[in-house]
Amino acid sequence: MISRIAIAIGAGFAAALLFYIPVKGTALAMILAIFAALPIMIAGLSFSPAVAFGAAIAGSAALLLALDEIFAATFALTSALPAWWLTRLAWLARPAATGETGAGPDGLVWYPLGQLLAWITALAAAMAIAGILMAWYRFGSYDAFLEEATRRMRPLIEALFSRGGTTTVPAGLDVDGLARIFVLAMAPIFAGWTVVTTALNLWLAGRIARVSERLGRPWLDLPEHLVMPRTTLLALVAGAVLILPEGFLRVTGYVILAALGMALVLQGLASLHYASRPSRVRTMMLTLLYVSLFILFPLPLPLLAVVGLVDMLMSIRNRSTISPAPGA
Repeated sequence: MISRIAIAIGAGFAAALLFYIPVKGTALAMILAIFAALPIMIAGLSFSPAVAFGAAIAGSAALLLALDEIFAATFALTSALPAWWLTRLAWLARPAATGETGAGPDGLVWYPLGQLLAWITALAAAMAIAGILMAWYRFGSYDAFLEEATRRMRPLIEALFSRGGTTTVPAGLDVDGLARIFVLAMAPIFAGWTVVTTALNLWLAGRIARVSERLGRPWLDLPEHLVMPRTTLLALVAGAVLILPEGFLRVTGYVILAALGMALVLQGLASLHYASRPSRVRTMMLTLLYVSLFILFPLPLPLLAVVGLVDMLMSIRNRSTISPAPGA
């Protein structure tokens, strides 16, 4: 019991330190901050969700005492508590019904990976929307927030598009218009980025727990089992409808579409990994895929999202049976 309390405190302090690091402003600090949730997830998957929850409380309390309540609340809501919640979901399991496929060697049906990705998507969208609402509350109205954010963004736009002492922006736009576009794009970009980083942290935590032989659930073959439920389409429809009106609802719609689109990109990559397994040139194909993704970024993302959407609709991969992970 004492050892688990110590692990929770240590993981919480490590997560809080990683979350605080971006204040330094260096490139390395920004990269390390991506992994702020990782210590809590490792503690949760290696020991129990209760340890992860203790780590979330310890890290939040440390930041509250060292800094202020705003910084501590931001850490709790964007890193610590989502990390605990995802590890809690990962531990969920039930006995397999008679004749049911999909049970692991222990006879239990564990929480599906696709459902975890759907939760990651929902949490990322909720964080981005909550950020907009907090800004709305601070400035009194959404329009006031948009005007102030645009004003603060204007010097950055002028610096980015300054050539020979003059500012040249794309045709049909002025500096204010371009600054406004940048402000409106921040929340959807944050949502999509959060989906990727949270999924990466959860995968890394699972791998670390597995290597240490403490992973409490079977390690599922990611390319085979990363399939989101079809009910996710309801969120896709909701996002498409919300972008029709002006103002806050439109930004909310774009946030939902960005988060869900990035989740579909991850599912599309998983389906391509799975479909390429019979090929003798699989390594070369996947190498070309990732090289082109890196060079042409972000152009391939919509195509990969379509692949993921088709995969989800047509059940290309097995949604039930658990097979040994062949490595990739």
